[in-house]
Amino acid sequence: MNESYWFLNSSPKEYNKLGENIKTDCLIVGGGITGLTTAYLLAKEGKKVVLVEADKIGYGTSGRNTGKVTCQHDIFYSKIEKKYGLDKAKSYYNANNEALNLVKQIIEENNIKCDFKRETSFVFTEKEDTIKNIKDEYRTCKKIGINCEYHETIENIPLDIKGAISFTNQGQFNPKKYIDGLAKAAVNLGLKIYENTPVVDLEKGKICRVKTREDNIIEAENVIISSHSPWYDGLNFYFAKEYAERAYLMVAVLENKLADGMFISIDDPSITFRQYNDGSENLLIFGGGDHKVGQGGTEKEIFDDLEHYGKEVFKVKDFKGKWSAQDNMSFDNVPYIGYINKREDNIYVATGFSKWGITNGTAAGIIIKDLIINNNSDYKDTFNPSRLGSYFSKDFIKENANVAINYVSGKLKIGSGDMPKNNGEGRLLILMEKDMVYIRMIMEIFIL
Repeated sequence: MNESYWFLNSSPKEYNKLGENIKTDCLIVGGGITGLTTAYLLAKEGKKVVLVEADKIGYGTSGRNTGKVTCQHDIFYSKIEKKYGLDKAKSYYNANNEALNLVKQIIEENNIKCDFKRETSFVFTEKEDTIKNIKDEYRTCKKIGINCEYHETIENIPLDIKGAISFTNQGQFNPKKYIDGLAKAAVNLGLKIYENTPVVDLEKGKICRVKTREDNIIEAENVIISSHSPWYDGLNFYFAKEYAERAYLMVAVLENKLADGMFISIDDPSITFRQYNDGSENLLIFGGGDHKVGQGGTEKEIFDDLEHYGKEVFKVKDFKGKWSAQDNMSFDNVPYIGYINKREDNIYVATGFSKWGITNGTAAGIIIKDLIINNNSDYKDTFNPSRLGSYFSKDFIKENANVAINYVSGKLKIGSGDMPKNNGEGRLLILMEKDMVYIRMIMEIFIL
């Protein structure tokens, strides 16, 4: 399996797995940027915090990205304004801008050596028919008050750029070095970390009881689920409210001079790239080939195409690494952050970052900390996991036509037969009652 470039020369502290029953104020499940940021902020507030990770800290999606620390997320602001209005778009920006500033603050306060530098980010198109989308995004960003510029082209980039928007004073870093430093800082505040400790069950209540795979019990007043895909969804159907996409990245030596900045296109296929100096060589981190899980080409085909693109367009050589990552996408481009459902007020979730998990994950830490400490957050409504607008849409129905079929197929009991393959063909299927809840919901949506 291909490994992230960021894992090379990484020597993080190793943490023991949990081997006993414990009690804590706050239990966090998931050791990426979201979980560690939440843990850091809660520990600073004096809370007793435990974090469990099924594998190792920072080895999930948080350590498999380009390392862009930016509030510029594709052309999300115009999309959010169109669906929810300007106030929600502005709230989304404010949350991510606060997250960007918090990352910088954490780095400075804890002297984290993660190659952080301020940089300008660009979103661009190479197609005439999508210039309007770029201009719409620019207008929304100006209304929000974002410090941005519109560009008809960009010099010293070997692409035929037709239009672009730039955000100044963004950032980039080595995400694995940041995660390792953040974990150390949180531990210094009292956080207890347990690696190789997957959880398998949650018993809700005023004091929640979470069981690990080794049958240890963790009792906690608050449980935060930051494990990429929620392993417990509180009947809020997160598996149906988001879908998964896989993205591919490569690193190679860059000999030609490129314009400074971090770049991503809105085109299909999309391309993303930025430079990184490892202390001895100037490297290009670039990616593309994104596709919905289960619907793309083979990994080899995608990497072969990316390698060819890098050589032809950027003239790179001496490839240093290649890897892929899987991201959960919400249907309205806004993550689900907050109370896991309308009934539980001590179980929290953060998911659906739509490939922008560095700032969205950091924002999740801010939001969840505020909900626990203050019982409120300035961004609670914007990221509300129970909002209706995120999934009662044409895209939701379209995506879940496939989800429903795959979900049912995966839930059949052994010996109950296969799914029908032809029109007019019937099968007797045996389903668990809890599975029928979801199938009934999907059927009701289609009928309506």
